[in-house]
Amino acid sequence: MKTRRKILSKSTPILFIFPALLVLIVFRIVPIFQAAWLSLMDYSVVNPSASKFIGFDNFRKLFSDRFILPDLWHTVEYSIGTVIFGLLISFLLSLILTESWFRLANGCRAILFLPYIISFTITGMLWAYIYNPTFGLLNYALSAFGIPPQPWLGDPSTAMLCIVIMSIWKSLGYNVIIWTAGITSISTEYRDAAKVDGANYWQELIHIRIPLLRPVITFLLILGFIGSFQSFDAVYVMTLGGPVRSTEVIVFYLWKIAFKEYNFGYAAAISLLVFVILVILSLIQFKFLGKEEKA
Repeated sequence: MKTRRKILSKSTPILFIFPALLVLIVFRIVPIFQAAWLSLMDYSVVNPSASKFIGFDNFRKLFSDRFILPDLWHTVEYSIGTVIFGLLISFLLSLILTESWFRLANGCRAILFLPYIISFTITGMLWAYIYNPTFGLLNYALSAFGIPPQPWLGDPSTAMLCIVIMSIWKSLGYNVIIWTAGITSISTEYRDAAKVDGANYWQELIHIRIPLLRPVITFLLILGFIGSFQSFDAVYVMTLGGPVRSTEVIVFYLWKIAFKEYNFGYAAAISLLVFVILVILSLIQFKFLGKEEKA
């Protein structure tokens, strides 16, 4: 009887973990191996039995594809704009919302968080309407100052900026929640001690709070870059990679190769390239977080 209880007590945690583990294997691990196998094939969608093994030809093609580097650069541009400026704006908002004199903090946080729970598709359609050169709200507002209508999403010099602004707006609420949690977790004793030593608000912020927020900064930076590197919805809804491929990010190019050219083998090779980049970013995250915990 005791032996049976010991077995049950040891197996209970495994039983609780098993459903999540099964989902992870089926929807995460298995697709990775499928993509790896597919990347070594010249896969025929019409006649899968006619597919043939071509080894590393698809990976060699990555180095000769003239669109890979520009699309990777567009992805980096989008990621830097969305993550860096998004975190800076949300940090400044969080500083205001965590001050004791601000009475509407909870309501403001709830309002800021609303865009985050809306799908990227709906958000993209909304902002595409705002940027519309004919009847968009942005051009309508600017017309009051005598500024002529601008083709915001039709101009290569402004299209990516428009998508970045939309993405910052959408993720603002989430970032504010994380920043707020980090700021409020800092003991007020540090701030009181800094005031006693004669430090003003900005000195206390730069030398006390920001260093203590380094784990939060690292978390938001790496998580933000990983998420923005996989961006597809916003580009698909707002610009379809245009104009003149100026907003075509790497995941959108992958989609085009797979579902427009039906070259699933090469698309799988691109997906593995993206996967490797994301793994590297994740390892950087764990490395920095590990250092912060040890410190």
